[in-house]
Amino acid sequence: MTPTAQHAAQDALTRLSSALDDLLTLPTGTLDRDDVDHAVRSAYALGNRLDAAKLRLLRAALDHTTDGTVTDLLATHPVNLSRTHARKDVAAARHTDPDTLEDGGWDGRIGGLRGDRGSLARLGAQLTAGNTTLAHVHSAVTALRSIPTTVRRGTVDVEVEMASGERVWTTKRRSDLLDGFLATVTATQPLATSTHVLDELLTRLDPDRVDRGYRDLEPDTTSRRALTFTRHHGMLRMTVDLDEHAAVIVRAAVDAASRPNPTNGADSAEPDTRSTMQRRHDGLVTTGAHHPASDLDPVVAHKATVVLRATLDHDGTVNVGTASVDGHGPVSDATLRAATCDADLSVAVLDRLGRPRSLHTQHRHATPAQRLLVAERDRGCTAPGCGAPAWACHYHHVVHWADGGPTSIENLILLCGRHHRALHAGRLEARFAEDGLPETRTLHRHLGRLADPGPWTRNDHPGLLARARELSATLQRDDPPDRAAA
Repeated sequence: MTPTAQHAAQDALTRLSSALDDLLTLPTGTLDRDDVDHAVRSAYALGNRLDAAKLRLLRAALDHTTDGTVTDLLATHPVNLSRTHARKDVAAARHTDPDTLEDGGWDGRIGGLRGDRGSLARLGAQLTAGNTTLAHVHSAVTALRSIPTTVRRGTVDVEVEMASGERVWTTKRRSDLLDGFLATVTATQPLATSTHVLDELLTRLDPDRVDRGYRDLEPDTTSRRALTFTRHHGMLRMTVDLDEHAAVIVRAAVDAASRPNPTNGADSAEPDTRSTMQRRHDGLVTTGAHHPASDLDPVVAHKATVVLRATLDHDGTVNVGTASVDGHGPVSDATLRAATCDADLSVAVLDRLGRPRSLHTQHRHATPAQRLLVAERDRGCTAPGCGAPAWACHYHHVVHWADGGPTSIENLILLCGRHHRALHAGRLEARFAEDGLPETRTLHRHLGRLADPGPWTRNDHPGLLARARELSATLQRDDPPDRAAA
């Protein structure tokens, strides 16, 4: 480094240290909610840019020495990273050099002193702009290094849509397709969603990658199924390896039996204080104790049956505020909707003298055909960033059934248990957009008052998985497509 560059680097670090001192001594008690929200987002975005600056300095170190030496630098005082984390940072520095974009991008070399330098340059540019995190970069680099070399090298013909709407064939480098996918799709998603999409891509590119680590005669998931019992600190520890079919069945049953005690809901004076892990434990025991093969009916096979009683007003409409539920008493509108959202509801209508006028038993559940179509449309929880699959979700009426909302495909959406509870608690809102697809937004509250709601957002998790599958098919295509036939 020249004296001029050395002075500039030191000056920049000094100014950065001074700015951090100012932020650490900032009197945050004088900030209102909006100011705090803006400051938190800005600080984390700047933190991402600071990570990009650190990777840039690591690349400068790699120009003078080996990966192992730089790893040793990060694993010793005063940095003191674990060697695993240090190796991840070194790999991230090498792969995400955005400066290579000025020279046309990665040159396709794998291995060697500069091998893979800038192979994820666009992802590096996202980190430099503060639009993604170092954790996303680590995940993407790990995934990239798991992709076979033959898939990453060379070119492939792809069909693209021009601004005019015309679709034409063009030649793209496979590495550019991968980098673009990681930079524009996974880098802008929550880390859990990003990891899921990357796993989908890797599985499509190399279906046997997981099984190769096992030495069974038949190294598939079914042959690796197992259940072991081990005594651990006075308790019995179960270690279970389930194949995919068994995992779907067991998880669905345990999740259904692990819901919070309905008699101790959020509005009760005695809330269900069990943790999620404790409820799963109790749900597993309940499911096993009431197995369908026994004389008892399985607990999870029955939905709750709620009897709602309401009285008629002078004009013949149901009188608001008169609803009550057997075994509970008067209920609020919010509690009623949450309690009956996934139950059979019998409505007993009484006149003003308490005499029964009619009994309407409405089976609110979607039919098997409706459930199939809704699951095919939503593919999972519709809350943004949630990766819960369809089988783990509830069917929610966007226009509440109690308000006359029909049990129809156009009024049902999928929500996982956590986001379903958030909706009924007033922290989430759902609707159907003009194109007929569901979208949701978060509702932030401050001191009990509704603050500015978040933007209406569509959970594009299923779409991301579809893009991962399309990319894997493109990367594995050997011969150019028949353009004449297209």
